[in-house]
Amino acid sequence: MTQRFLDALKFYQYEYATAMTDFAFQEQRNSQSLNKYMSYFLEKYARVLIVRVDVKIKVEFAHLVDIETFNGFVNQLMETIQRDREIEKKRKAGKVADKDKGSFEDLRGYAWAIEQGVDNGGLHCHLVLIYNGDKRQHDWFLGEAVGKKWVEITGGLGWHNNGNTTERKRHYERQGTLGIGMIHGNNPLEVKNAIYAALYLTRPDKYEQRLKAWTPSMRSFGRGIIPKN
Repeated sequence: MTQRFLDALKFYQYEYATAMTDFAFQEQRNSQSLNKYMSYFLEKYARVLIVRVDVKIKVEFAHLVDIETFNGFVNQLMETIQRDREIEKKRKAGKVADKDKGSFEDLRGYAWAIEQGVDNGGLHCHLVLIYNGDKRQHDWFLGEAVGKKWVEITGGLGWHNNGNTTERKRHYERQGTLGIGMIHGNNPLEVKNAIYAALYLTRPDKYEQRLKAWTPSMRSFGRGIIPKN
């Protein structure tokens, strides 16, 4: 039985190696795309406010949410981004009465990546949100607002991790790797750190966190479109 098990491992060795190579190649392409996307905003604008939020399903409810349902939640979150941006356009045109801004108003760009945990197999989504630094300043508040929107979308099944807490930013600052919060385009270190922080979404070495199943035409990574102007 042991020998048959070893033979089976050898049989799948090539398939496993091929899958790892294909994953690394795709993640490298995603990294190049995200690098270009982040560089556009960091070069074009004097300052941007970068918010990192991770969203998932609470452990006690994970068995109730399959990949199709989770992807549907993420799609609803993306639709909320588009709705808030449309409201922003109407506000600027004077078509919307003054009221509290939505979580995604003044958003210049965004990227997301869906992964699956190694230990418990939990589905989660990493978000990078690039706000107008002239219009928005309170990054922790925005991270919490986005997290609350996720909990609302999931009907209370969701949970979020706000990457822009004071403690976390101080930790990165001590290490010289702070790449979230207010980023100034004329500060090379801040720009470098911001790109590095965003590229966490597309690291080729995270093979074990790849999706184990997906729906037809589903994407595990996406970003906004670079404006033509």
